[in-house]
Amino acid sequence: MSAARKILIVDRAAPSLARDLQAHGFVCDTRLDLTYDDFLRLPDDLYGLVIRSRFRVDKPLIDSKSQLRFIARLGSGVENIDTVYAESRGITCISTPEGNARAVAEHALGLLLAALRNIPKSDREVRRGEWLRETNKGTELASQTVGIIGYGHTGPAFARLLHPFGTKILVYDKFRTDIIDDFVTVTDLSTILQECNIISLNINYLPENKYFIGDRFFDAARDGLILINTSRGPVVDTAALVSHLKSGKVRYACLDVLEYESVRLKIPPKKEWEDALLQLSEMDNVILTPHLAGQTAEAEQRHADIAVQKILKLSE
Repeated sequence: MSAARKILIVDRAAPSLARDLQAHGFVCDTRLDLTYDDFLRLPDDLYGLVIRSRFRVDKPLIDSKSQLRFIARLGSGVENIDTVYAESRGITCISTPEGNARAVAEHALGLLLAALRNIPKSDREVRRGEWLRETNKGTELASQTVGIIGYGHTGPAFARLLHPFGTKILVYDKFRTDIIDDFVTVTDLSTILQECNIISLNINYLPENKYFIGDRFFDAARDGLILINTSRGPVVDTAALVSHLKSGKVRYACLDVLEYESVRLKIPPKKEWEDALLQLSEMDNVILTPHLAGQTAEAEQRHADIAVQKILKLSE
């Protein structure tokens, strides 16, 4: 087997990923403890790199492997990869956003139902011996208008889950003009802000999307908004969100991602938290989960299957 067909896997993946690639003639090496510096010291004989978020794939790292032909990101975000530079070097960058769309959509639905029915708050109260039925009266999804910003893979998956509830669904995606799902209404951002009680963010992180959700966004939105973010943390200005949660402009925030996450999708120790994050963590009308919306066994398998298909296609 030629060294030019060697694939290095540096993050957790379904066992079938390496098995299926090897069945098609590749040599796979799995190194889950590999660091950025370790990678730089490896021999220059890699054909492909499979990664999630173990380390940043930047210019020095790319330059260290002149034989590299593809970088596969298992997941939907590629912000830890300098895709522009990689592609200028003839390296194909692929990702597998289709793999966890259903998982993320189900998590978003769970967060939304928990917020509408006051589940986290009432759970804490019952554990304290409080039985507050009237103050925790909920809201049904059928009475709500949900706005989905971003309609790539997760957006449609979320819409399909919402549809049976009888929810009115508005969608906006500045990159798509071909949305034909008959259970959603395609509209503009202004209409989403004016008409929706609930807004779900399903957009990639691009530099221009930093603080896409900030004071101007909240000022233009309806009072009592429920915000769901299962995309990327930096698209939301946390300090602005905290301010509008305090004022009541935002009724509830459901966040699976935070702007303070590192390239490895981790947040700092609590002793190092900024004030906005500390305040956010102490609010009863906030649900926080640790970037796990896409973390299911089924999604992990789909990521592997899709990655294999895409790697085989580009290697034809």
